[in-house]
Formats: sequence, structure tokens, C-alpha cells
Amino acid sequence: MADAGSEAAVQDKAGQDKAARRKIPGGLPYTTSPGVLKGVLDKIPHSEKPHVFNTDFISTVLGSTGGAARQVPPILKTAGLLSQSGAPTELYSQFQTDSGRSAAAVQILKNGFAEVFRRNQFAHKADEATLTDIVVSVTGLPKKDAVVRYIINTFKVFQEYAKGARDNDVAEVEVTPVEREPAVPLSPQEAVARTMQLAYNINVVLPETTNVEVYNAIFRSLKANLLT
Repeated sequence: MADAGSEAAVQDKAGQDKAARRKIPGGLPYTTSPGVLKGVLDKIPHSEKPHVFNTDFISTVLGSTGGAARQVPPILKTAGLLSQSGAPTELYSQFQTDSGRSAAAVQILKNGFAEVFRRNQFAHKADEATLTDIVVSVTGLPKKDAVVRYIINTFKVFQEYAKGARDNDVAEVEVTPVEREPAVPLSPQEAVARTMQLAYNINVVLPETTNVEVYNAIFRSLKANLLT
């Protein structure tokens, strides 16, 4: 018969798994094991940058295994440390350096927690109470919801590295230029027509006559010579 401690551990693990599967409004990333995330981040500056950052690299090189380790790559992708294919980015390289780590950490927070920064542009300096209010506002979850705590703890892992970053050292989020359709080459005649737009005012003085054929001849001449 299992003891009470074992049953509590099983229930806690089940609760973490359930939280990890929930889709939360605002798209804020989180892990149910922030300690594992912190352990991985601590080792990145001291490890060679891999071609692909995956669970094999985490377990073999960084020494983190299990389900909690599998939660790390998706968070790093959302934060901009990894591309969607798992390749380390320039931000990853910056995070590896002692001089650029704090600024990189702020950019990581801005990438991963964009909705938080829309409500407070200095969220990387915010205390826990402020962060809690923001997360509750973004997600619509009650303060006591476990996911709110997971999000805040995940944020705080990166926030620890952001201490000491100066505002003028923090890179801005890159804006991806809007792709435009390639311009269709114009013929010389079309190019001239687009650059030269002339307007004509033509005053026609009609003779006084009762002969309709005279007017018909005048308008036929106008159509043939000026209106084509």
C-alpha cells in the first residue's frame, strides 16, 4: 500500500502535467519546473553552441533529463533563443557572453512575454506583485491558479539574468519587413504615361447653321484626331 507522501507526489505530478497541457490566453510561456530551466540556462554560457538545440543536447551535454527538460526547447523558441527548427540564434550567442547576457535576457523577456511588456514596458524590473497583476490581467486566470505561479516563476528565471541591464543597452524587437509583391516592369510607353499626365481643355466654336451634316463632320473630325 502506497504511503501518503507517494500519493501526494503522484497527484502533484498529475497536476503539473495537466497544467502543461493547458492553452492559456496571451500565449505566455511557462514551465512547471523552473529549476530545470534555470539549470539549463546556467550551463549555456559554458557549453559549445550546438547546431540544433534538442533534448539529446539537453540530456547529454547539459545533464537535464525527464519530462521537465522537454519543456525547455519550446520556451527557448518562444523567447527567441532558438529558431523554430531548433537552431541557436544570434540572441543565443549574445546570451553566452558575459558582457551581453543581461541585455539579451531583457530581449528574451520581451520576445517571450510580449503581452506583459505591452502593459508595462519596464516589466523586467517589476516586482512579483506587479507581475502577478499583469499576468492575471493578460490570462484572465485567478491569482491562485497554478498556471499564474508557473508563468511568474518562468519569467523570474530570465529576470534574474536581466539584472544590471541598462535601458540603452537593450536591443529593440526586430520588426520583420512586410513582403511586397515584386513590381511588374513597365513598357517605355506605360512609363511615360504614368510620369506624364496631361490635361487638355478644348473649346470648339460651332458655326451657326441649320445643316446637321456640318456638325456631324466636325464631331467626326474631333473623334478621329483628338479623342483616340
